[in-house]
Amino acid sequence: MIIRNARVLTFDSGNRVLDSGAVEIRPDGTIGWVKDTRELHPASLRASLQAGVEEVVDAQGKLLMPALINCHTHLYSTLARGITLAGRAPRNFPEILKKLWWRLDRALNLDDVYYTALVGLIDSAKCGVGTLVDHHSSPNACTGSLNQIEQAFREVGLRGVLCYETSDRNGSASAAEGMGENIRFLEHHRSGSGDGLVAGSFGLHASFTLSDRTLRRCMEANESLRAGFHVHVAEDLCDLDDARRRYHKSPVRRLRDLGILDDRSLAAHCVHVSAADIAALARRHINVVHNPQSNCNNAVGIARLLEMFRQGVLVGLGSDGYTSRMWEEFKTAFHLQKVREGDPRVAYTEAYAAALLNNRTIAKKIWGWEIGRIESGARADLLLVDYFPPTPLDSTNLFGHILFGIANAPVDSLLVNGRYVLRHKECVSVDEREVAEKASTRARALWERF
Repeated sequence: MIIRNARVLTFDSGNRVLDSGAVEIRPDGTIGWVKDTRELHPASLRASLQAGVEEVVDAQGKLLMPALINCHTHLYSTLARGITLAGRAPRNFPEILKKLWWRLDRALNLDDVYYTALVGLIDSAKCGVGTLVDHHSSPNACTGSLNQIEQAFREVGLRGVLCYETSDRNGSASAAEGMGENIRFLEHHRSGSGDGLVAGSFGLHASFTLSDRTLRRCMEANESLRAGFHVHVAEDLCDLDDARRRYHKSPVRRLRDLGILDDRSLAAHCVHVSAADIAALARRHINVVHNPQSNCNNAVGIARLLEMFRQGVLVGLGSDGYTSRMWEEFKTAFHLQKVREGDPRVAYTEAYAAALLNNRTIAKKIWGWEIGRIESGARADLLLVDYFPPTPLDSTNLFGHILFGIANAPVDSLLVNGRYVLRHKECVSVDEREVAEKASTRARALWERF
């Protein structure tokens, strides 16, 4: 395929902006050449067609950029949309977990797991997200749950990383089953099965619901698998208070000392971290994922994003299941740091890097995926947007166009691995309306069990 007549934001090493560009997509799902349309001579176009290019797409001036990445989400939360809680509203984060999320995940069955993933992935595709790193929990439908989610990823056509949330909160047998689901899934994908679109990590809930014994067992199980751990870290003060009371150290230090946190791990949130914790995160090259809207919604605090950047921590961006719209997370991260610092001049570099540079660095570092740039050899995960800039656009003023224009523009098409997932605003491989109707039926039954 060749996409021509597009305004191309490459996010490559030169951060080029091509006012009218053309991109070749090879049959193996990688990007071939990237050219200014003026360089696309009829002879080179004919040569590409003779080499097996099946389609030439006229983008009609739309904006072409890399597909977005969500580095921490919870697809199982999708069927909670519109749910109501009886009685007094939760007063704090532990009550939110106990009254909503831990009741919801226990009520899920395997069919619910499939449909909640399917709905969340369709929503993500329509918001331009090509890759999601999911963190799943369904204690009464644990074994095989990651297969259900993988099936949904493959049907929609998105790229994903899956794990199961190991926790002691439902007892030792449940913790062992969660551990086993991670091991089974990781071993399956380590064997070389699949096409590289779906990978795994080793899921853990958080320090305050995990004993040393369970964490050590997870470390032992993961020794041969060599997967990164995906864990919530210091999201709320309850995690910090628990670690200090029981282990006389912070969650970061506790998980680090047990070997959980290293350069292949994802530490989601890191809201309540000290200067010493931040230094440890930087020294160990631990990957942090910031989730600003969820943190606001749960009133847990504002992460010290600027300080983590200053200390050299690699911080990516996720949604924590709160939304499919990663542009909203980008905006919220940007605005919150201004409020936190009381300074309107800050956070431009940090919010931009977290959303558009660091997420792709994390994907490359942990799973080896070359995504997030339009450059020869990278995977063709691409986003076509209905954005026609009303003012000059180049690499020096890209931030302003993203914040005030591109982030608000309709998504026209999404390709992952060179294949259409969304084309002209319609999902290619799944019937969105049919899925929504079936999901609604499942949600009604789920709410009754809840």
